[in-house]
Amino acid sequence: MTQTMPSLFISHGSPMNLVLDNRFTQALETLSTRLVLPKAILVVSAHWYADQTAVSIASGITYETLYDFYGFPPSLYELSYESPSNNSLSKHVSDLLGGIPMVERGLDHGAWMPLYYLFPKASIPVIELSINKHLRFDEHVALGKKLASLRDEGVMLIASGNVTHNLGTVDFYTIDATPPIWAQNVDAYINHAFAQNDIQSLIDIERRCETFKTAHPNVDHYVPLLYTAGSRRADDTLSVLTPFFQNASLSMRGFMLH
Repeated sequence: MTQTMPSLFISHGSPMNLVLDNRFTQALETLSTRLVLPKAILVVSAHWYADQTAVSIASGITYETLYDFYGFPPSLYELSYESPSNNSLSKHVSDLLGGIPMVERGLDHGAWMPLYYLFPKASIPVIELSINKHLRFDEHVALGKKLASLRDEGVMLIASGNVTHNLGTVDFYTIDATPPIWAQNVDAYINHAFAQNDIQSLIDIERRCETFKTAHPNVDHYVPLLYTAGSRRADDTLSVLTPFFQNASLSMRGFMLH
């Protein structure tokens, strides 16, 4: 019998976490020792924010590592994460979601950055699902509900974004800078809603949380959380991951349903 896989939301923060030793990277390394190896992984990343819902495929046996970040030290561009492809799983996900397009695409850093710590051997097939920028929040939740069945097939679901993400307010020079009150408020709102399984509050956050727009001038890093919320089951146990801030205004809070 296949073990039901967890569903995770990871706040991935700055690409610099790829080369830093800090409490975030240490927490992911510790988490990696607790995770059962899945048959495959499906990632919903903030960095595939597109005009349609699509699933990735690869032309070869591994996925290309995408360096979709700029101006960082050369050491980051020397890293890679060449996970196996699984185009049969991509076709299965396409069918599950009503025949969505399959698009040849590598793994963006929102996907491979957390996997670099969680599954460092890069031996598990990984596919990505794009975020359709034209969908409402409740429609993203609905897609997450459809993806939940994959958990029973040995597929781990990982959504990757950030609980707060305003790059204009980031203190790039001080990783432990004090977070502003507005970021703390949004972090607390999301943490409470997720703890209570209050999906409607997550859907209505733009209206109910007055500082949400400050925390997310663009919603690309918030939306992945809605897929995790949608994939939740009544018997899931919730674990809160990395409940702290980096660089002042980046909440690194994550969640695991298991």
